[in-house]
Order: sequence, then structure tokens, then C-alpha cells
Amino acid sequence: MRIISIGCPVPSPNVDNHSIANAPSIFDYDACVIDPQAVSEQIEGIANMTLDVKSPDGRAISPGESGAFHFGLGELLESRQLELRQLLDRGGLLVVFAYANVRHPSVASFPGLNRYSLIPSPEGDPFKWPSLRPADGKDVRSTIPQHAASGYLDDLAGRLRYRAVLDLSNAHESMVLGRSVGDAVVAAEFRVGAGRIVVLPPPDALAATQRKIFSSALLECIERLMQEPDAEEAPPWVRRYDTPESSSVRDELSAAELDLKHAQRRVQEARSLLADATRLQGMLWLSQNTAFREVIEDAFRLLGYSVTGSDAAIEIRDGSESVLVEIASSNNAVSDRLYLTLQQRIEEHYLRRKSRPRGIIVANGLRETDPRIRREPFPRALVNACETYGYTLIPAEALFELVTFAAEAIDEPELLEEIRRSIAETAGVLEIALEDDVDDDTGAEVDEPGSNGATSEAVIGASEPA
Repeated sequence: MRIISIGCPVPSPNVDNHSIANAPSIFDYDACVIDPQAVSEQIEGIANMTLDVKSPDGRAISPGESGAFHFGLGELLESRQLELRQLLDRGGLLVVFAYANVRHPSVASFPGLNRYSLIPSPEGDPFKWPSLRPADGKDVRSTIPQHAASGYLDDLAGRLRYRAVLDLSNAHESMVLGRSVGDAVVAAEFRVGAGRIVVLPPPDALAATQRKIFSSALLECIERLMQEPDAEEAPPWVRRYDTPESSSVRDELSAAELDLKHAQRRVQEARSLLADATRLQGMLWLSQNTAFREVIEDAFRLLGYSVTGSDAAIEIRDGSESVLVEIASSNNAVSDRLYLTLQQRIEEHYLRRKSRPRGIIVANGLRETDPRIRREPFPRALVNACETYGYTLIPAEALFELVTFAAEAIDEPELLEEIRRSIAETAGVLEIALEDDVDDDTGAEVDEPGSNGATSEAVIGASEPA
């Protein structure tokens, strides 16, 4: 099953995340998640020329008509409108987060454009005023426990915030999936041709770990909807005709479904806790991306540094002293040119602030290999440069050992200060050993990375020049 999300980040390898501008053809997917508010913001940014974006073929998107070297915004939106229609015509699923409707008069090439113009309207047009009205609240309850959306509404209870309510009095082939405590409709399903539109309340502001729970609940909802696209719910009055046997089985099913929901919630919570507990291990294997950078920043915070800098570069501070940090993670040995990048940053810093900061390089070479058996994860030329210029070269596995120790010594600031002082005094490769490492005389076993006990102490030093 192929899923695309427009304007709503869904962290999962099963989802292609795009904006309305750079998304590939939507009709090539089985399901589409769309955040109309995010789409609105991008439309206004392009129309007002405050946002520079490109179409999938690399052409710039401009507010006016299409030309040889640019793609017109109106034509782009009309194309997306047709793609969403084609998705539904072939039996696809469209999940829409409900926000109040707004107009976009600044797009002259698409007269009458509003927030929901791109979405094929169900019969009765429930996305127009007053059928769709602004609202705000957090208390949401599912109305059909058997429906796939009930898991999303129940599992994310307290993490959703409805921004609009629906009036379905004029909507045909619609189904109420969720209501507020005041009985307003905040989630619904509509039939449009051979496909379905499911309208859900959007998530509230989510932390990183909560977004994983949101992603899991949303994907489970989509998978269930796609597995049973034509399932019909029996009307409530059918229960009046239950036999003693069917009534007993129905009660068993309800109890089992409740147990399953509780178990699924425990699994999601355990997964979230495991992701938090193992997050720092990412510095040992992640490729050089945003996640790797964030893990490295968290590691320095654990060691007592404050982290500043921009999205493009890391700068940390130890008290009043600035330290510039370069990071690299590679399937092979990291590049020996890292020190040149660091050197240039230090010189630029000196010219701007008239002070010369220290430099640190965090290198995760041979990232797919167990750190215990990595051979030459960085070239000798990089080691020599760091020794010459006084930069500290920290292997990722050494940083991992340090933060593992620091997590146990979090209430002992003098130990963290000693670690930072040792890092500052190291020119070249920072080496980490534990008190219970191999003893050359006794042949005792070396602890594996991260396995040091609470009584272990980190011993830090610079490598000897080769």
C-alpha cells in the first residue's frame, strides 16, 4: 500500500512526505493524507512571493501563468484537484484534517479558490459555510467503536484538538465517526465515487515522541480502512433482535476489543519509551542527517554544554567559552577534509567576534560496522591535522561511552566538569577507557560499549601519535 502525506509530517518509511508543490502525482498512491491548513499557508506564501518552491520537475512556481521556465500556481492547484479526484475515482482513500475554510483571493488564476477547493466535495458540499464552522476543543469521543477511525480517536485522546465542526444534515452517504463532549460532529466519513474521504481532527502540538504515537495510530487507521473499504455498519436497531447467543458473543467481542485497545496502547507507550531509551545509540549507526545531528547535540547537553548554532552548524559553550563542532557519519572512513571546514568556521568566528574558539570533530566512520571491530574509521591525515591545530577528534563510540557515564553521574557536576576539561585538553583522538577494561597483566575482559556498570569510571586521554 502506497501512502502520501501532504503538509503533515508522518514519520514512517511507509509514507512519502511532501508539500502540495513538490509532491509527485497523487493518483499513483492508494491513500493520501492532507493538511488543508499547511496547504493554505504554502499557497499564500507562493502567491505573495515570500516562499520559493519548485515543482517536481524542478521548475520554479510563480503566482502568474505558466511559462517555459516556471510553473503557474493556478495550474499547479488545478492539477492537484484533478489528481485527488482521480485518486478517489479509482477507489482510493483521502484523509483530511478538519480546519475552518478560508478563501485565497490572491490566486487570480484560480477564481473562487478556497482551502477545500482542491478536495473533491462529497454530495451536499459539507466543507462550505455553514456546514463547516470554526471551533476549538480537545475532548473528542468516537461514536462507532468498530470503525477504523475509533483507534485514532481513542489512542490519541488528549493529543487531538478539533478546529472545526461539521453539520451533516444535508450530506448524503456520510457517517459520523466522532463527536465533541457537546455532541458536535468533529470526525466523519464520506463516499465520493468509488473512494472515501475521512475527516479527522488534527493533532495538537506534539513532541517528537508523541508524533511517533500519532503516526502509528494514523497508519493503523489507514491500513484498516484500506483492508475493508466496503464494510457497512449494521444500524443500531439490529441489536434489538439479538438472540441470547449473539448477545453473549457481542459482549465477548466488546470485551476483547477493549483488551486489545489497552494492549495496543501499552505497546505504543513501550515503543515510545524504548525509542527514548535507545535514542543516544543513534550516534553509533545513523547516517549523516538531522536525526544524527540532534543526537550529537543531546550528547553534548548531557555532558553539561549548552548548545547553540544554526541548522547548518553546531556551536556549544562551556561556560563562557565557545566551541565549534563538526560532525560526520559515513559507511566508509570519514573525510580528512573535516578539519578544513572546522578551520574555516573558526577563522570566520574570529573575524566576527575577535575571539578564537576551540574545535571538536565527532566522527562516526564505518557506521554499519560494530564499533568494537571498526578499523581506521578516520584517515591518519585527519588525526595529524587535529593534533597539529589542537582540535579534539571524538570517535562516536567514545562519545557514546562518555554520555553513558554522564547519565549515571548527572548529579555529580564535578565529574562532568572533569570530562569537559579532559576534552578541552585533548589535541587529537579522544580515547575512552573504563576502570574494568582489559588489564594487560591479568587479561580481564573488556566491557562492551554502553555496558559499564554504575561503579565504572571513565578514563579519558588523547591518543599517542603514530
